[in-house]
Amino acid sequence: MDRKEFLTKTMLSLGMGSFLFSQNPFVSLRADEDEKEPESIALPSKVKSVIFIEMMGGMSHVDTLDPKPNSAFAKVPSSISGLSLLEPFSLTAKQLHSIGIIRSTWSEDGDHGFAQMLLGTGYRMTEAMGFPDIPHFGSVIAYAKKSKLKSSYFPSYVSIGGRGGKNGNSGFLGINYSGYHVGNVDEPIQHLNPSFGKFSDERLFRRKDLVSFMNDEFSKTYPSKETKHWKKMLMAAEEFRNSKDIDSFRISLEDEKTKARYGTTWQGKAMLLAKRLAKQEVPFIHISIGGWDTHTGNKAQITKIMKDTDMGIAALLEDLNQTGLIKQTLFVLTSEFGRTPDVGSRDGRDHHPKVWSTLLGGGPIDKGFVFGETDELGAKPTKPNEAVHLRDLIATIYKASGVDPEGELTNSFGRPFLLTTKKAKIIEDLF
Repeated sequence: MDRKEFLTKTMLSLGMGSFLFSQNPFVSLRADEDEKEPESIALPSKVKSVIFIEMMGGMSHVDTLDPKPNSAFAKVPSSISGLSLLEPFSLTAKQLHSIGIIRSTWSEDGDHGFAQMLLGTGYRMTEAMGFPDIPHFGSVIAYAKKSKLKSSYFPSYVSIGGRGGKNGNSGFLGINYSGYHVGNVDEPIQHLNPSFGKFSDERLFRRKDLVSFMNDEFSKTYPSKETKHWKKMLMAAEEFRNSKDIDSFRISLEDEKTKARYGTTWQGKAMLLAKRLAKQEVPFIHISIGGWDTHTGNKAQITKIMKDTDMGIAALLEDLNQTGLIKQTLFVLTSEFGRTPDVGSRDGRDHHPKVWSTLLGGGPIDKGFVFGETDELGAKPTKPNEAVHLRDLIATIYKASGVDPEGELTNSFGRPFLLTTKKAKIIEDLF
């Protein structure tokens, strides 16, 4: 064959390594990550998984979880005595007894980028300036749960939906703890076979041998940590492809009755996938639902989003509770900030970081709790001692999931990195 044909076919043989790259857009090439002894940040915990639902763009709390006179929707009763939500969460409201609600989450950051940094790491943008490789807190949880394991590769952080902010970014923790992204919930595992069809195991073995031969020859001439890193990533892709647990990604295996309860929308399917992954004890499952930046058309947009989402959240909470998975699964639903109480003539609400609502439950967290409250308009918390800064929420999630909030890691520059800032406090009343 000529040179061009040889190079083309050689690149096709590298498909398995590209498999991991295609699913992990935020790959750290820190070549020494596998040579360093894991740093212990884990606490004793029964929690095996965290399901984190992020309402990207800023969910209007007064139209969803915190009814006020200026809400655009009617109140609906919840399964927590005396507590009401609003129509967009009418089905979820019936399952609220299995978790609880914080109505006093707040921060100082009303800019999307700044707020997403804080939500993803527990650090404000100004506090994180010295750490350009700071990981998402989901990667930290994945690291704490998986760093001691020597078993074959399987994703420890799965992200579903949008990719904004620090979503999926493992920073200095490296590729093993970056988000394996699912863009298509109907076919979450892609690139297992070439686009032109299936091939025999014998052909696959020949390709692997060819790639190994080429890598080994290259390494002899150009020895580097990066080539070792690529080799390990190739092995990880093969282990994932052959994993006995890979079917946990396939919601098509669920019975029709279950699929109908979650709904046919991508959000409903994402919730069903999250349940399957939690059953498989994947440490961190991140669902991002966008469209909440409702500067105009607020009511219509919320109606549209929650029509596609409410059924799936309710079914997920019901299944977690009935199967007992709630005991080993932490459930979180929050946003980067809330929306202003006032609605202008364009039916829009602007950014409002002074207060919003969060759903939290599972694991060691109390059931059926209501923590914090807002004033008559939903503009600010009324009890300063129950105001939950976003960094406090991240610290509380760490403790509830079995991660030491006061733990420390070493980043790729050799600098000590505290998991939470010294200002962060754990909301002990929720345990």
